[in-house]
Amino acid sequence: MKKNLIALVIVNVATLAGISRADAQIVSGSNSLEYGRNTIEINKAVQAVRNTTSEVEMISPRALKSFADKYKNVSGESWMRTKDGFSVRFTSNNVRNTVFYDKKGFWTGSLKLYSEEKMLHEVRHAVKSTYYDYNIIYTQEVEVADSKGTPTYIVCLEDKTNIKWIRLYDGEMSVWKEFTKAN
Repeated sequence: MKKNLIALVIVNVATLAGISRADAQIVSGSNSLEYGRNTIEINKAVQAVRNTTSEVEMISPRALKSFADKYKNVSGESWMRTKDGFSVRFTSNNVRNTVFYDKKGFWTGSLKLYSEEKMLHEVRHAVKSTYYDYNIIYTQEVEVADSKGTPTYIVCLEDKTNIKWIRLYDGEMSVWKEFTKAN
C-alpha cells in the first residue's frame, strides 16, 4: 500500500513538473506576473498532493484493511485523523456513513445518517405508533464496540411547534432531547 502511494506521488509530481516546464515555455514571451501565478498554482497543487499523501500514510494499515474488507463497493471515502485515532466518511446507497478507528486501527464505532425511507420497519413502526403527528426528519444509527452489535437509533421528529430527538435502544424508546420552536 505504501509503495503504491509513493508511486502515485512520484507520478503526480513528475506530471506537475512537466506541466510546469510547458507553462514556462509558453509563458516566457508574456509578462512575468502571469508566469509567477502559474508557478504559485503548480506549487499549491504539489503541496496538496504531499499533504494528502502524508495524511494517508499516517492512517493505520489495520484500519485501512478493516475498512476495505467490510466496505467493498465504496468509493470517494474521505479519511481524517481524530483525537483518538481515525475516521472515514463516505456515502453508500443514500446513507451517509462515518466509521471510527482507534490509533492502532481497531474499529471503535460507526454512525449512519439516513432518511425515513431507509429506516428499519420495526424502528419506524415504534416511532410512528407513538408519535403519529410528527414528521421524521432523519435517523442516526450509532454503533460502538461496547454495544455488541445492537445499535442505538436517534430519530429526529418535528411537528408544528416541537422538535424531539427520540432514542431507541434494545426495544426501549425514550425522549432524549426536546425543543420548542420559536415563532
